[in-house]
Amino acid sequence: MEIEALVFIEATKNFTSEWIQREIEMTVHFPENASIPKNLRYDNKDPGGSKGESSLDLKELFPKISNIVETYLNRDDYWIHRNAMFQPDISKDYVEFKKEKIRKEVISSVRRILGCATEILWELREVEPENKSWVKELGRRKYACFLRFSDEMTASLNRYFAMLEEFLILNHELKEDILRMEGKKA
Repeated sequence: MEIEALVFIEATKNFTSEWIQREIEMTVHFPENASIPKNLRYDNKDPGGSKGESSLDLKELFPKISNIVETYLNRDDYWIHRNAMFQPDISKDYVEFKKEKIRKEVISSVRRILGCATEILWELREVEPENKSWVKELGRRKYACFLRFSDEMTASLNRYFAMLEEFLILNHELKEDILRMEGKKA
């Protein structure tokens, strides 16, 4: 389960980097639709850039994105197997409730990650033009449009939850076997 949690976190780093790169490319090709500054250059052909332009090396961006993803997703409360208070004999309904709650919280965190990653690209001003793609939550930007995880992220999260269910079933069967064995001894 820990390996799958780490796979999801790594997949989110890649997803965020690719998402930011697409946004930058959209800025170049369709500046009127972009959610990042129009004066941002992402190629290094002209390191100084034109007047009023800032240049960004995407290789410098990945470590920053990696740190943001770690901060928002590598949290024990998202990954049930890390929780010392986890009760393996809880009901299946409660597990379903926890899975959906965690899924919603993870999606919300990924939305905040995208907001933090775009903040790296420009400094927020006191007043900025209205952009329907973003909202403020807890003082941070959060992506508000439809968000679809990458196939790798979706598969990893699904595998994690499947392992959780399997763990609960195996734990329940083990407890039943122990009780049956104790009954035979008496």
